[in-house]
This record gives sequence, C-alpha cells and structure tokens, in this order.
Amino acid sequence: MNISGTGPKQPLSSQPSRDAVPRRLIVTVSVVAFAISDWSLWVLLREGPWGPPMRLVLGNEAVLDSVERTLEALLLWPRSAPLVQLKAGWQEQKVHVWGSNEQGAAVSLIHSILLRANRDQLRPNLHKQPIPSLHVGWVPVEDVEAGRRELDPDMKPVLSAALHTLRSYIVREPELILRYLADMGKMGTMAKEEGSWRTGKQVNGTNRETLPLNVIKEPETGDGILTLAEANLLYRAFFPPDEQVDLSNLRRRFLATNRLEPVDEERHVRGREMEWRRVSRAYRYTGDTGIPDKV
Repeated sequence: MNISGTGPKQPLSSQPSRDAVPRRLIVTVSVVAFAISDWSLWVLLREGPWGPPMRLVLGNEAVLDSVERTLEALLLWPRSAPLVQLKAGWQEQKVHVWGSNEQGAAVSLIHSILLRANRDQLRPNLHKQPIPSLHVGWVPVEDVEAGRRELDPDMKPVLSAALHTLRSYIVREPELILRYLADMGKMGTMAKEEGSWRTGKQVNGTNRETLPLNVIKEPETGDGILTLAEANLLYRAFFPPDEQVDLSNLRRRFLATNRLEPVDEERHVRGREMEWRRVSRAYRYTGDTGIPDKV
C-alpha cells in the first residue's frame, strides 16, 4: 500500500543544542601520592581545594604510563620512588582540559601510591610551571581529615578512596611496614622544605630551587635494621590518632611474617633520639625491599 503525503507539511522540530555538540568520554588518572614525614602521613595535593594531581590519559598510552608520567613531572626521583602502587577505584567527573576547548564527562581512575622513605622531594620550580595541575605541595593527612585543609566536594571521594585503599592494604599486609623501615636510612621531615618550595626563600642558607639536578644525590637507603618500636609507630601513622590499635597483636603479626632476624644490637627510634631515651631490640629484615608492589 502506497500512502501519499497529501496533508500539510509538518515543520521539522529543531534539535536541542546539546545534541548538536559532539560529546566524548574523557579518561583521566588521579595520582594520590602519600609520604611519611616525622612519623606522620602526608599527601600531595594541588594548590587550592582541587585535590590530588590529575592527568589526561592520551590515546597512545596506557593508564600506568600516564601514572608514571605524572610522577616524572612532579618528583625528583620518580623511577625509584614508589614502594607500593594500588588501584583505588574510579569516579565520574566533569573536566575541562587545560589549554584547549575540550570538556566533558570524565572517568577518573584513582591510583594510591606510597613513596619510599625520603623520596618525596619535588622537582624545582614547580610553582613557576604554567600548567596549574603541577602546582602542588605536601599536606598532612590529619589536616585534611580534621577539616583544616578544605577540599572541593568532588575531590573528597577521590582522596577518601585512595586513603581507604592504602589503609586496607596495610591492615592485610603489615610486612609493608617492615619493608619501608628496612629501606629507610633516616626519618626525614618536609615541613621546612615545604616553605622553601612555596616561597623560593632560603632554608638553612640553601636555596634548593637553584641547585642543578645533577648535583642532588638520591637519598641513601637503610641497612635493613629496624626495631618493633619503629614498626608500631609507623603503623599508627597511617591511621587517625583516635583509632585504637592493639599493639600486642600487631607485634605478633610483625614477628609472624618470618622476615625478622634478631641481631645483637639495640637502637633508638630514628628521628626521636632526643625525645625517646629508651632503646629497643633491633631486627634485620630478610625480605626484598627493592621491588615495588603494584596491585
């Protein structure tokens, strides 16, 4: 049956402008880097309330490549810096790509990274970079959780997911604490260095921003010796101050790893020699400290 259109012509309805604009899904990575300083947990955040560093995943690279390039842009020793790297989930966000008109919905893949001891030094002059996502600084996690450092509401779930993933891993794998301490030459502090990074002023007579990269030596590693007092203190650093920790059970879990060999030596807690006069029995960690975990 052939039906001819003899009636009046109906005008074509205009399409909404949103349908005329091509839409695409943008994939980004949120790199949430954690470091230990003076026996407390710190996180690397962008200036303002914008959360951890984020990078667009290019079409010619894998997600892990994008994570590595983010670390290369920020850290002085990126290749040897991560001790453990964990996939912490994803979050849907709306983003605007810096330097272009590209914007749209984005899936941000969250990676939680714990840096080795004293590998938290940032590249010089990051605050002079034209890319806003490179304007970063170390912030105590306690300040974030207590609300003293404000975060954008869209950024809070990213940090919470990364922090929960890291804490859960440490609860399951307490040997990570032993690996960290065996690799640690000394307990560093970044509070004074943070001020010099932001202002460019000299600290202790040295302006770190003017030092050529080829004369800055990578920190020395530890001798594999640690104490259970240090292990308890480091474990507690990953959790809120008011969270209860069964230290007796924790001690048994450390010894149950079968990675601790007693040595005929007693040592102070590194970085607390003047505050804590007592010494503790020392152990040698017999596991491997050189291979980062990627889960």
